[in-house]
Amino acid sequence: MSVHTLSGYVSYLVKYDFICEEFTKKLGFSSVEQLLVTGPSGRYYLVTDDEGVKTLQCLFSKDFKVINFFTVDESDLKVFAQNITHHTETYSIDIDVAFEREHSLGGSDFDESDCFEDDSIELDGIIKEKKMVVTDKLEHFKELELGMTFKDIVEARRAVNFYALVNKKGLKLLKTDTSRASYKCAEGYPFRQYISNDKKCPTIRIKTLKDEHTCDPCLKNARADQNTLAQFFKRKVQYNPKYKLQDMKAELESGFDLYVSKSKFKRAIGLALKKLEGSFVDNYNKLEAYGQKVRQSNSGSDVVINLSKNALEEGKIKFLRMYICFNTLKNGWKSGLRPLIGLDGTFLKGRFKGQLLVAIGQDCMNQFYPHAWAVVDKETART
Repeated sequence: MSVHTLSGYVSYLVKYDFICEEFTKKLGFSSVEQLLVTGPSGRYYLVTDDEGVKTLQCLFSKDFKVINFFTVDESDLKVFAQNITHHTETYSIDIDVAFEREHSLGGSDFDESDCFEDDSIELDGIIKEKKMVVTDKLEHFKELELGMTFKDIVEARRAVNFYALVNKKGLKLLKTDTSRASYKCAEGYPFRQYISNDKKCPTIRIKTLKDEHTCDPCLKNARADQNTLAQFFKRKVQYNPKYKLQDMKAELESGFDLYVSKSKFKRAIGLALKKLEGSFVDNYNKLEAYGQKVRQSNSGSDVVINLSKNALEEGKIKFLRMYICFNTLKNGWKSGLRPLIGLDGTFLKGRFKGQLLVAIGQDCMNQFYPHAWAVVDKETART
């Protein structure tokens, strides 16, 4: 069993096509019919595209530092394995990538200690950064650690801002540009922090941290800028676009003893809505691709997407309505369910309004069985 190893690669620079080329161009394989990988538990998973490679990144830990890839070429029998793309979130660390011919799905003679040296400070920082999720209490930002990494300087500054809010400390930004940022305590106490580019990979790292606070709580914090507040309230505004300023003010005062001006709240809501609108537009633009994927994966399914003719004449694309019915659901109903169809609907109350209509039946256990559903405009004289 031969092993081909690439060391020192940054994980997000390793692509699916690149891995396949390693097997075909450098290892002499005629083709790559299947690409498999062993997960942290030792179980084999199937990797089919770049999303599968990215999924591996969120699994990195002190016990899972080396990726072993296996291939099945056209002369081998295909292996039944679960697709790796059941996990989300991506993070970047220096790793070693090992490529190995799939002779048999047994154990590997590859010793990860031969090509990977444990950098505990770096790995701890990455694991800590992976858990930094914005919540109502900002508990994941309670502490910053030396060696913690970030995707870019914008993400690093946002994390420091949340750290200042949750700890009720005033921090002064001394200098910043596209690759670095320096902070000190606004009251002149010992706290110091310096963030800059990492020489090992294109990420941002906390290189200096003197985390000592003896100052009083800061009630009017300069780190609570409009961008930070927009990120904090983004999820709430997404589910309730009419989220009131009074509720935002009360939440910050009760949770963080923080007082923010009304004008800053308005700017924060505007930014949050603007970001959400962009994400919604991106999702609407993916509808046609989704419909094509449904038709390919479930032949016979009905996917109808209507666009505004008036908007098309103006060179714009405007969504009107959509209808979906999976072929498997149609066949299941015809195979023996009760010949009864019910209709129901509900209003969509998010950023973009409309109605969700659904046709349902009942199975042998008296449970709802969906037949088809549609998203349409609200009922008016015109519609």
